[in-house]
Amino acid sequence: MPMPMEAFKCERCGAPLEVSPETIVAVCPYCGFPNHLTGNLRTEDMFLVPSLNKNQIAEAFWRMVEKDFDLKRIKDSIQVVGVEGHYAPYWVGDVYVSGDVDYTVREEECETYTDSQGNTETRCHTVERHYHDVVSETLHLIGPARRQVASFGVDDIIKHYSKTRPEERRLLDLDEGQWEKLKLEILNTEMDEEQAKLMMREDAIDVIRNRYSAKADRIDRFDVKAEEPSNTRLVLLPMWTVYYKFENSIYHSVFAGWDGKRVASTEPMSTLRRAEYMGGVALGILIGAIGGAYGAAASAYALTGIAIGLGSVLSGYFGFKVLEGQRIERGG
Repeated sequence: MPMPMEAFKCERCGAPLEVSPETIVAVCPYCGFPNHLTGNLRTEDMFLVPSLNKNQIAEAFWRMVEKDFDLKRIKDSIQVVGVEGHYAPYWVGDVYVSGDVDYTVREEECETYTDSQGNTETRCHTVERHYHDVVSETLHLIGPARRQVASFGVDDIIKHYSKTRPEERRLLDLDEGQWEKLKLEILNTEMDEEQAKLMMREDAIDVIRNRYSAKADRIDRFDVKAEEPSNTRLVLLPMWTVYYKFENSIYHSVFAGWDGKRVASTEPMSTLRRAEYMGGVALGILIGAIGGAYGAAASAYALTGIAIGLGSVLSGYFGFKVLEGQRIERGG
């Protein structure tokens, strides 16, 4: 029979711990002691990024409203209904990758000719150029230490952490008084260090592969290996969400707790913004109609297909934006 949840208590202060069947380490919300339940994890490799408090996050939200063109126009009608924060665990480490990549890029090559009468003509054709790169670099990687992390703003928090590299403090260096000041929920860790290292090595290979997939038309040989991750540690990152109401709908903005940076938010769609999206729908329809008619008249069927396809994509994209009824903003 599974052990009841109330049986798990903090080894330091005896406070009850809330755990899930996959929990590996649960940080006590009262004294901050990391309680190991299973898995391979060293307490000295657990760190925390200090967070702003609830009032400071609320102030950051209103500063964001003042700077946002659309939100500023409706500021007096916005009502904050909740400010919630938590610490989420992430695995951080460095992975050295090395190897060789052969790839092909298709490029357009043009030559200009001049005839005996002085007339010029430019002729272009596509050529394939082959390249060879030697890969040798260290990647600084970060990934969630929980299995269920598909929530709004998580990827944005990771990107912001990678850019800012905030100060980290070792969990064991924090006393009970400092934990009491945090007053944030701490999500449990569900992946141990060995699992994290395996994922980091796979992610490192994917980073290099995706880099060349974006710049090459064809990858001819990909022989890149990732070494064992170093400087691996578990870092708790503070993530705050401000929920606010406008008219009859609830929206939310996600902030990085260490600097109050808005990393992602859902926002009401203003009348002006809706008009812009409707204009995009109309433009897409117009491109498809005119391009299709011209291509048909000139028997340029490829042009007809491109015009109709482009028009459909534009009208579909902006139409979805109109039906969505809200817009998503990322970054500050």
